Amino acid sequence: MNLSKLAMSIGQSATLKLNELAGNLKAEGKPVIHLGGGEPEEMIPSGAREEAQKSLSAGFVRYTPTTGTAELKQEICLYTDKHYSLKPAPKNIVVSSGAKQAIYNFLMAVVNPGDQVVFPAPYWVSYPEMVKMVYGTPVAVPPRPGELVPTAADIEAHITANTRAVLLNSPNNPSGLLYTPEFIREIVKICEYHNVYLLMDDIYNRLVFDGARAPSAFSFSSRGLEDSVIVSVNGISKTYSMTGFRIGWSVGPEAITKAMAKVQAQITSCPSALSQKAALGALRGTDDFVETLRSGLEKKRDTMLAALGGLKKVKLCKPQGTFYSFPDFSAYDSDSARLSARLLEKALVVTVPGREFGLEGRLRLSYCGPEKDIIEGVERIRKELD
Repeated sequence: MNLSKLAMSIGQSATLKLNELAGNLKAEGKPVIHLGGGEPEEMIPSGAREEAQKSLSAGFVRYTPTTGTAELKQEICLYTDKHYSLKPAPKNIVVSSGAKQAIYNFLMAVVNPGDQVVFPAPYWVSYPEMVKMVYGTPVAVPPRPGELVPTAADIEAHITANTRAVLLNSPNNPSGLLYTPEFIREIVKICEYHNVYLLMDDIYNRLVFDGARAPSAFSFSSRGLEDSVIVSVNGISKTYSMTGFRIGWSVGPEAITKAMAKVQAQITSCPSALSQKAALGALRGTDDFVETLRSGLEKKRDTMLAALGGLKKVKLCKPQGTFYSFPDFSAYDSDSARLSARLLEKALVVTVPGREFGLEGRLRLSYCGPEKDIIEGVERIRKELD
């Protein structure tokens, strides 16, 4: 049987592939350390568990409206007001089966075959493949040598008459860098001038360190929400350690929200009712859970930095958020895939090659697992390379 050209052209998710590989190695009894993961180890908030259990105990879990339950959408409105200083209405929100589906909904709603979608490198591994899945053309804008963020001018130089959207993820996966307010202000200005959409992937926006705060793109817009070019995507996976519940959402103008809802209706019908109840419980809780998670990740970030300091030739920009670091290992091997394979075979440490994120010579090392694994994993890398 023949497969479609589209299916054949899409690459496998490198991070999910490595998660599976790490699991298989552990199942074989090998003492593998996974520094390539992307989910916190913390238990989910108690409010999320309680709401999910109450819903399940009631024995009535059915379809919900396509764009999510009224009570969850109202809670997302309050959340957006609190953390973005923006007051959307329920009509501006689509609750989806994870932030990834929200991004896909957006791309399906705005991209025609051959249209371009522009994003900085390094980028999340799924961006190019998702753009290709809607028959668009991904355009990655590399940073200048020695940097991890291209300039706003560099991004604007890649915008053409065929550009439909710019994608930004801040703080950034894989680098952990937080885009500055000045950078985001410039990108908003550029998108408004060229009349292209700006998709803000804000999934890590509350996991920020050193007293900083992730700026909201909406605060730099000269337009009201209904005339805005900005769509924000967020969810519960990272901030609330609820990866398996698969609940994300988008906030944007009503016109694009309606289009995204039509797309979702034909793909998943609606998000899981049980997961929406859990998300409701998480959002209604206090900020204590998020702050405990955030501060714990900041401590692990410092542990990772201290450990990497023991490698003689590694260069590293200090992560300002997320739970990823993106050190430069090019002095050891400029081929990141080859180096990652070597570390897995020789040191039994899982890392993610930088080429998967659009930059060679680097490895993504996550620090969302136990501190002992961070210390031991980097020490194994040091012994193999130094």
